[in-house]
Amino acid sequence: MALPAPLQNFVDGPKLPKIVLGVVGLVALVGLSYYFLISPIQARIEALVQRKTKLVTEVTQARAQVAEIERFRREIAELEKRLVLLQDRLPSEKETPTLYRALSSAAEQAGLGVSLFQPREARPKDVVNEIPIVLSAEGSYHQLAKFFERVAGLPRVVTVNDFKMSGLAKSKNSMRAEMTLATYMYRSGGATAPAKPAAPVAPKPAASLPGTTGDRS
Repeated sequence: MALPAPLQNFVDGPKLPKIVLGVVGLVALVGLSYYFLISPIQARIEALVQRKTKLVTEVTQARAQVAEIERFRREIAELEKRLVLLQDRLPSEKETPTLYRALSSAAEQAGLGVSLFQPREARPKDVVNEIPIVLSAEGSYHQLAKFFERVAGLPRVVTVNDFKMSGLAKSKNSMRAEMTLATYMYRSGGATAPAKPAAPVAPKPAASLPGTTGDRS
């Protein structure tokens, strides 16, 4: 079958135009293949790489959050343990009269002469009710130190909020101590009814004051 004259002349003509046409055709074929085949695949690969990078970042952040949550859980567990220990050292409402007697007894055993022992109305403070206890007593520095030592040894928490001393004219080694102690009741699930203040104890004479008979320890 004979080729058309122009095409036959091209076939029979010089090789250079044939080479140029072949190169142009090859370039066109490569370009079309890249545009229709390789370019979409490459775009998909880039999208997948970006998605992978994003997922890796999210996983890293999630792991950091999980580690932070675990740390918070450990801290909460530790705080709960401390709270249990604190609750064990805080008197309940039923135990406050016993604590009052223990404080009064600690003052007497230390040799102090208690002239006023007056628990006041409880007041809320953070998660506890603070119960102030006004105490006025006479004695020596040594007896007062013994009293504080006995208070520190009590199984329930008792703090000294206010403290004032004044000397007594009858003896240079005796003094009057006026202080406000405080104990606390835990308030679980909200505020509880404040403990009713107890009546003040009757004044008692100072025991073992310097210059008087009795225990000087």
